[in-house]
Formats: sequence, C-alpha cells, structure tokens
Amino acid sequence: MIGISYHAGGMKDLPLEQVVSILAGVGYDAIEMMCGPDAHVRSSEVTPARLREVRQLCQDHGLAVAVVNPFAGPGLYQLALEAPQRAIDHYALLQDVALELGARGVNFLTGYGGDRGDAFAWRLLVETLGPICRRAEGLGLTMNIHNHEATTIDAPDKVELLIGHVGSPALRLLHDITNFYHLGADIATVTARLAPLTVHCHVKGVKGMYPYSTFLIPGEEGDELDFRTFAATLGSCGYDRYISVETFPHMRLEKARIAFDMMSRVLRELGLRG
Repeated sequence: MIGISYHAGGMKDLPLEQVVSILAGVGYDAIEMMCGPDAHVRSSEVTPARLREVRQLCQDHGLAVAVVNPFAGPGLYQLALEAPQRAIDHYALLQDVALELGARGVNFLTGYGGDRGDAFAWRLLVETLGPICRRAEGLGLTMNIHNHEATTIDAPDKVELLIGHVGSPALRLLHDITNFYHLGADIATVTARLAPLTVHCHVKGVKGMYPYSTFLIPGEEGDELDFRTFAATLGSCGYDRYISVETFPHMRLEKARIAFDMMSRVLRELGLRG
C-alpha cells in the first residue's frame, strides 16, 4: 500500500493545529513536517517540549510524520559554502527532529553552485554529505535528495552519480516526479529506473514544460501530470511509503482535498490503497 502525505509548507500561513485538523479531516495518512527559520517547527526554537507537543498533536489526529523538510532555508551548497560545519550541524539538528517526531528521514535541496563552477559545487556537496550521511546511518535515517530544476541535482543521472560518489546507504532520493517530468523525463521510465533509490515522493500539478510551466493543485482542471502512470509504476516496483502532495500557500484552501480525492481514487483503482 502507498500512503498519502501533505507537504505542510503549502499551508505555512496557517497554525500547525489548523493544518493537522484539516489533513485529518480529509483523510491523509501523514504530514511532511516543516522545520526551518519560518516554518511550523522553527529551527531556531527546537526544544524537547516543542517536539513532544508536535508529535502528540499529530498522533491525536491519526497522522504519521513522514519526513522532515528544511522549509525555506538555504540549499546544502549555500550552507556548506559559508561554512561546511554549519551545514553538518544544521542537518544534525534536522535529524534529531526527525527522530523525535518518528519520521524516517530528512529531505534536502542541493542548491545551485554554478557561481564557483559546477565541479567545485559537486566536490563540496560530496565532502559535506559524507559526515551528514554517516550520522544518518547511525540513527537509522535517510537523507533524501530533492531533485529540482535550477539546482545542481535536477536529472536522474545526477541523482545516481551523487549517491555513487558519497557511497552511503543513507543517501536516497525524494522522487519529485513533477520536477523530472517538466524537464522532459518520461514518467514510467524515470520512476522505474530510480525506484530502488526512492524513499519518499512529491507530486505537484503542472501545466506546460519548463521554463514555461505553471504549478497547479494535483488533480485540478488543467493538470497535465499523469499521476496514474506514476502511481502504477511505483506500485509495480514495490514502493510502499508515502507520496506527498506539494502545493503552495497562494492556492485556494480546498487544495488539500482536491489533491487527496484524485490521488486516493487512483491508488484505490490500482489496488495500491485500501
């Protein structure tokens, strides 16, 4: 079975208590929890008491915490360029948050390092991810690469190459199918190819192709992403974790229900959801 999660950054303008209540009412299985400078869990205000409060809130509403997302913070490259140890310490904090909330991993964006040259950026990423991933291994967590247009890791080949260079079983993929698709990837092909590395997924609705694409609510009128093919391919590969709905605060509040209704219907029809 495949669970449905919600990227809480899509409702960052609402209190976490209201977000959790909305998601539980719609029927979500999990929440992708934000932890950053301006997130529901502020990275500058992490305390054991706050994490207990957040975990209990989610449990009371029947929601698991799928993963932790460093929402609205700088990419890994930007942190490491300023000071590699700062990046290592930042992700150690996020790993600790994930452990306390019962999440299985931490997402991250690589950021873009073209200002100093692509090879320099790659080497800095590899060197910084080494200790971050070793710590994750010891904690039983994964560090999940979020493939994204306009960042260093935007294509399937680069995902595999970065994982190969770092050489840690903790380094895995947050498979954002929309970001692969609107850069021209075939949904079935890229999903099957990267399934052995995939531990979490994102889905956004989209119209058009990069750089002319516009993100939509998954399943709303005009959405061109073939979610059925994505889900069917994941299912055929044995994927049994979460797919997170990724929307944006400016979208109408019904976004959580519109996306859930489409995704749960398709997953049920495919035999991938009870």
